[in-house]
Amino acid sequence: MTDSLNPQALKFYRNQRGWSQDQLAEATKLRPSKTQISRWERGQQIANIRPDNRERLCQALGVKWEQLTRAPKEEDGLKWRNRVPLKGGIDGSARTFLTLVQKHLSLTEDAIMDLAPLAVLILAEHSLHARQTALDETVAALEAATAEAYRRLPYLPGAFRYGYDDDWIEAERKSLEKRDLFVTYQDDDRNEHSPFINFLHDELKTLGLFQKHPIEFEASYSGATPEYAVPTHVLGDTVGLDPDNEADQRILYRIQDGRIDLREVWEKNKATGAEEYRRWLDEMNQAATEELASRFELPRGFCLKIKLPGDRSPPAATGSAANQGADIDNTDTGERT
Repeated sequence: MTDSLNPQALKFYRNQRGWSQDQLAEATKLRPSKTQISRWERGQQIANIRPDNRERLCQALGVKWEQLTRAPKEEDGLKWRNRVPLKGGIDGSARTFLTLVQKHLSLTEDAIMDLAPLAVLILAEHSLHARQTALDETVAALEAATAEAYRRLPYLPGAFRYGYDDDWIEAERKSLEKRDLFVTYQDDDRNEHSPFINFLHDELKTLGLFQKHPIEFEASYSGATPEYAVPTHVLGDTVGLDPDNEADQRILYRIQDGRIDLREVWEKNKATGAEEYRRWLDEMNQAATEELASRFELPRGFCLKIKLPGDRSPPAATGSAANQGADIDNTDTGERT
């Protein structure tokens, strides 16, 4: 194990502080100031550093000398900033949505992830409260209507006995008692119906979000997080592709499901010309399609098209242009953010 200063480690922990070389030199009282820090970060004079300078560096940066003698790892930065790596991942389509929200609100990914637990709690409690209120008010209205019917038609005592299905009402009441956020109910055709998805649709409508090209949510089974994705028409506006064009649509599907990174697409669109940008998109789409085909062992030449939530946007004449903002807010008025 080396006892020499690691240039990468010095620069890493200096950046973690948000300091320039001058600021670090001032904090450590080194002389000459910036010159010595610059030399160390370039890998010069890093062996046999004096004990007092070692101590000053460690105190200023808040680390042990051993940390300054080895190349930093990703977890070093997380630990230094009191950030904890998550064990789980994020769905590809949700990752694309996260990138869009970052740009829309000018927030960092860390800021969104830090707020996510509180945001989910608020959303969940609001949803459960709305369901309980709707159930109570609906049952009260049905009971009042039944009582009024009995009063007005007392000679038909059995006509209103089965005015509504008590089993469904009881199932929803028990679900609310268990605070089952992602419960689903099956109709006679075995279609899944989710109270939470219904709540999300109502909230988006109230806020005027995604009204021109609605988000399509899907509930695969009871207890599962609903699936969703950025509508391809919304994505098309941000990357200069036309979702009504078949070739463009195939690329948008890969961006939508996260197999082509949306942020990389924005950066490539900004940095290159139209021909190179298109060639790059085609290459990325081909690579993603081949990777999918290899997973499912599809025969060569087979066109794999995965249906994602959000793909049922009605056809529209979309004047797609590069670097336009996404139609998130006020989509029914044509305003952009």
